[in-house]
Amino acid sequence: MPVKPTPVGPYKAILFDIGGVVVGSPFQGIADFELQHNLPVNYLNVAITRAGHNGAFQRLERGEVDLWSFYDAFSDQLSDPRNVAAYAKYAELRSKAFDEKSFKAPKVDGRALFHQMMSKAAVVNPYMVEAIAALRKAGYTVAALTNNFNYPSDERGQREQDLILKETADSFLTAAKTTAGTKGPGAIVMGQDQLKTLFDHFIESAILGLRKPDPAIYKKAAEIVGFKSEEIVFFDDIGANLKAAQNEGWTTIRVLLGKPRQAIEQLESILGITLLAPESRL
Repeated sequence: MPVKPTPVGPYKAILFDIGGVVVGSPFQGIADFELQHNLPVNYLNVAITRAGHNGAFQRLERGEVDLWSFYDAFSDQLSDPRNVAAYAKYAELRSKAFDEKSFKAPKVDGRALFHQMMSKAAVVNPYMVEAIAALRKAGYTVAALTNNFNYPSDERGQREQDLILKETADSFLTAAKTTAGTKGPGAIVMGQDQLKTLFDHFIESAILGLRKPDPAIYKKAAEIVGFKSEEIVFFDDIGANLKAAQNEGWTTIRVLLGKPRQAIEQLESILGITLLAPESRL
């Protein structure tokens, strides 16, 4: 069995958020759903945030509700008329035009929205796959640290995951036909089990009962990977999650929407190694 190389420098473990970093962003699925249903920009994000710590999505990611109960609760939460007033405050703070009196709270199908979110999150970014493989080859411990959920393990749950993967593949093939001839590698569609094989550790909110940005999940993650805070670099796309990691002493890199290579190049600079092949930079 070959000996694993020892990384040079102060960093030993590289942790990755999943949604919006290694895979597509569920937020893009929300944005697409809002556009398709003629909803104001960020209306659904405001509705999800308004529910706070005990919202349907937050509870799903802590493993407190099953998927089927979540669908019902998510639909009710997103259809709540109180979301209109919350969005009016959001719009006012940003000087956005919004007529609260004439806007009627929509009836939102939580399952349909969730499918659209998850279909984005099933498309893996090839640059991140390449970088993760290079990091592991170089001897770094590579882990996922994700707010997630797990599909039910029964036949019904498997059918639901298979349906989302099929919807993803169909959507991706349609997009590929419209962008034929463009440069760059194609996206990769993966299920949860396959995605987990990319990492040395897959640290999940649904298993721990903790979700980012709770400080406890970062402490637990450091314990799982077995390294000190100053030896960890963390990728995420959400500011609050990165700030919480910084408070734990982690080095952080923000992954901006559509700019994964920029984040990887920042990591290359920090580590002093090359992670992407020349053809991946074209």
